[in-house]
Amino acid sequence: MKSFKAYYFFVKPYWKLILITIFIGMFKFGIPLTLPFIIKYVVDDLLLGTLPIEVKIEKLIYVMLGAFALFVVVRAPIEYFRQYFAQLTTSKILYDLRNHLYGHIQKLSLNYYQNRKTGEIISRMINDADQTKSIVETGLMNVWLDLFTLSIAIGFMFFMDVKLTLVSIAVFPFYAIAVKKLYKKLRAFSKSRSQALADMQGYLVERVNGISVIKSFTLEEVEKRSFDNKNRKFLQKALDLTKWNALTNSVINTLTTAE
Repeated sequence: MKSFKAYYFFVKPYWKLILITIFIGMFKFGIPLTLPFIIKYVVDDLLLGTLPIEVKIEKLIYVMLGAFALFVVVRAPIEYFRQYFAQLTTSKILYDLRNHLYGHIQKLSLNYYQNRKTGEIISRMINDADQTKSIVETGLMNVWLDLFTLSIAIGFMFFMDVKLTLVSIAVFPFYAIAVKKLYKKLRAFSKSRSQALADMQGYLVERVNGISVIKSFTLEEVEKRSFDNKNRKFLQKALDLTKWNALTNSVINTLTTAE
């Protein structure tokens, strides 16, 4: 929750863009929700209906043309503008965030720079800042879109069959528990990976700056082994994150499929 509060300072100037993105996203995610009604109409009213075969074929052609227009002609530009405004918003926020971070590091004491590697500071400025875009894309946009989609979908399900809907949503508590537990651990793995990347970049910056000394003392092989250790550590942290991310997705997708 603290991350959202700290990030709100950078998000606030672009609240209009965020609302536009969410509004467009509602149309994007609302289009697939019409498919069950289209199928229901085709099966119940056309295939199983008592209309003459000529009328059925005519209406079926209209349905196919309408579905094509909705899922291809209409959805394509909506998808484009959804992605464009989402990326535009996150890019502007990251621009402001990096400027703020650069101004902040100018005010830090010399002791701070003496106790940290140059590459680590650069990694915090570039990589870590870039990773915060998920707060905007997931926390401020996708969450509201998912809630909108879920609400509409549950409404459709209740309209079709109340009992089956109640059975389907019974898994929601397990989904909430899984999200809370798994993503908390995932955040720790992500932080550990970022630290390993910062260490490796700090090592690279120092060695590139001191390449003349390395060559003067013919320490190339020693440095290769040292870098291999740093790189291997980063690989291990990345694999740990990958394994836990795969586990998280498998559990979440299984629960959502069960719904």
